[in-house]
Amino acid sequence: MTLTTAMLCMALNIYHESRGEPLGGQHAVAQVTFNRAGRDPDRVCEEVFKPKQFSWANKLTAAKGVERERLALHYMPKDKKAWNVARGIAYHTINGNVADFTNGAKFYHANTVRPVWRHEFKLVAVIGNHFFYTA
Repeated sequence: MTLTTAMLCMALNIYHESRGEPLGGQHAVAQVTFNRAGRDPDRVCEEVFKPKQFSWANKLTAAKGVERERLALHYMPKDKKAWNVARGIAYHTINGNVADFTNGAKFYHANTVRPVWRHEFKLVAVIGNHFFYTA
């Protein structure tokens, strides 16, 4: 499978945000990513690396020079099986092969945190260890 830039950004996001989750949770993270991008593949990377959107990307986005290069190497996928799953989910999401079962969710958080913003949105799903919301 050839990875486009959008699929690479989405796969990295799935890998870093949800690789330990059940498949449904990983698909839901992909849907949130795609929903935030307006379901436009050309906007996926912009959304993934937008400041303060996805926890794993925050440090990388804020870093400069050598520190950014070091972090980029740190964030390269090391778990081959999880990386292959993330790439497959990204491929199928971007190509429209998976229906948006999150009902347009654009926000989520792990069950280990209680962000203040969660009260501003409608809870639409709890999948694995994540809560999913629409505006």
